[in-house]
Formats: sequence, structure tokens, C-alpha cells
Amino acid sequence: MILLLLALISATTAFQGDVVNLTLNEQATVTLDECMYFLDTLQNSSTLPPGEYGIKITHSCLGNEQIEIRTNTTTDVITIKVEKDPNPEESLVEAENEVLSLRKEVQRLEGEVSYYKKLFEVLNKINVDLYDKLQNLATENDELKRELELYKSKAGNYSQLIDELRLELSKMNETVRQLQATNEDLQANLTKIDAELSRASANLELFQTLFFVTLSFLVGSAFALMRR
Repeated sequence: MILLLLALISATTAFQGDVVNLTLNEQATVTLDECMYFLDTLQNSSTLPPGEYGIKITHSCLGNEQIEIRTNTTTDVITIKVEKDPNPEESLVEAENEVLSLRKEVQRLEGEVSYYKKLFEVLNKINVDLYDKLQNLATENDELKRELELYKSKAGNYSQLIDELRLELSKMNETVRQLQATNEDLQANLTKIDAELSRASANLELFQTLFFVTLSFLVGSAFALMRR
């Protein structure tokens, strides 16, 4: 292993198809030769945080290949000597198996993509329906607010009308009390007048009796004088 200022490489000599590990001691931008790629990203250039990263050396690599490691302050280059694959048949079988595995993974991912597309369509439709419902609810809410304001206005008018009616009723009650007092006074006066009428009637009967008695006496006296 070679100790570098920025990174450690697991091997400086490798065969075609091998994987070497690069350990970064700090964040850096790492650029590989085009015949190599990172196992995690499948790219040959990435800005990476500190850590260990696997680098795949493809069969198109041969000879001295370089890895550039660059930070804001410095740049280092690692050279890897890539030798021809000593067992190309095994590598071919391994590559075929890897391709088959990748195809299966692609099919699985395509299935997931199809599933998520359908799920997205369903969720999007639900979202559209919910949006429409929200719009309808917002419209209904605005209408309810307007109705509420209208009812509040009517309630204010009714409240004013009720106050006016209460005032009028209070005046009418006062008038009724005054009329009741006047009626009581009239009843008292009628009682007094009735008593006076009773006394006057009694006196009238007495005077009538006295009148007829007096008249009878006078008539009798007159006849008596005429006989003499």
C-alpha cells in the first residue's frame, strides 16, 4: 500500500477486471481514467467525502492508468499498473454472469418503475380529486362566509327592531298603566255617582210621597171649604 497525503490505494498493480479500494482521508474530487468507474455511482468522476470506495478496472484498461485526487488546496495523482487478465475465460463467464445479474436487476427496476408510475398516476388522480374537492370546499366556505355576514347584518337589524319594539311595548305598558289608573278613578267616581243617584232617587221618592200627601191634603181641604 502507498501512503499518500490525501488517500490510500489498496494496490498499485492490478489485473483487468479487478476491484481496488481507495480510502480518502478528506473530502476530494476524484477523477478516474475512462476505463475505470466507482462501484457505488458507476461514474468515473465524483466529489466524495472521507471514506472507502471500490474502483472497478474494466478490460479496456491496460498499462499505466491514473487516478487524480483534487482538493481546494492540492492535487495528487495515483498511478495503477493494469496487466492483462491471466484468465480471460473465467472473466468472460464472470462478465456474462454479471450481465445476466444486471439484466435481472434492470427488469426488477423496470418493474418497480412501472409500479411507481402507476402509483404516481393513482396518487396524482387522487391529488387532482382532492384539489377539486378543496376548491369546492373553498367556494362553499366563501358562500357560507357571505351568508354568515348576511345573517349577522339581518341579526343586527332584527336586534334594532326588537329594541324599538321593546321601547314601544314599554310605552304601551305605561299607557296601559295610566289608563288603568284613570279607569280606577272613573270606577271610583261612578261608585260615588251611583251612591249619589241612589240617595237622589230615595229623596225623589220621599218628595213625591210628600207632594202627593200634601196635594191630597190641599185637595181635601179645598173640598171641605167648598161644602161649607
